[in-house]
Amino acid sequence: MPDDPAFELRGAGVRYRSGERDVLRDVDLRVEAGGLTAILGPNGAGKTTLVRLLTGVLAPTRGEARFVGRPLASWSRAELARRLAVVTQEPPPAVPLSVREYVTLGRNPYASPWSSLGAAGRELVTRTLERTGLADLEARPVSDLSGGERQRAKLARALAQEPEVLVLDEPTAHLDIGHGLWVFDAMRELVAEHGLTVLCITHDMNLASRYAGRVVLIAGGGVVAAGPPRVVLRPDALETAYGCRVDVRDLGALGHVVLPTAFDGPGR
Repeated sequence: MPDDPAFELRGAGVRYRSGERDVLRDVDLRVEAGGLTAILGPNGAGKTTLVRLLTGVLAPTRGEARFVGRPLASWSRAELARRLAVVTQEPPPAVPLSVREYVTLGRNPYASPWSSLGAAGRELVTRTLERTGLADLEARPVSDLSGGERQRAKLARALAQEPEVLVLDEPTAHLDIGHGLWVFDAMRELVAEHGLTVLCITHDMNLASRYAGRVVLIAGGGVVAAGPPRVVLRPDALETAYGCRVDVRDLGALGHVVLPTAFDGPGR
């Protein structure tokens, strides 16, 4: 149905077999299609587990996870790969691939053992390399790229899948402020010009407040607050989630600046 959200969790919980407590519990979450949603939260809040749950890597221990109106369990991996692309925190594989060869892996969901990439597929990879600023590096081994270039290569591989929904798990980790801005600019362009739904898990609440239409704050395995940045990025909600006192300043079109002022968490 056209009004179905991209993702929906209903009372979802996850407990790993070796754990004695729930990593996520009773999570109700709706990620609308056609926008940029940022997931924020402290270390250990369950953000990466949430990504695995939403993308079908993990099944909920309780409750339900849905993708575009269907239970995730009803999707085959091949079906998901044609609709959903994920950029994880892991580096590209340590195999001798050029940038073009690595980005071409994004076409695997459409390949068969008896067919080659084809002219249309090669042209798509070329356009994707140009869009992500990698055309001049296409022959370089992925292992020789800088951190920022590797992040672009991972994004390019995901875009080569031609997904409707793109999930990025901490895409600005280990990047300088310039490359961080590039990543968020790219996400906003994908939403505005190409109609993608983008879900970004990030620690950078300042950039999230500037670029995301909706923010979800999680802590302790549950949702603390969800809504527009101005609603979620309040001192009371952030202090509850992070265990520290903060000063939040609204800079209008530049988003919000969150300044920690005192730590009230464990050890104090």
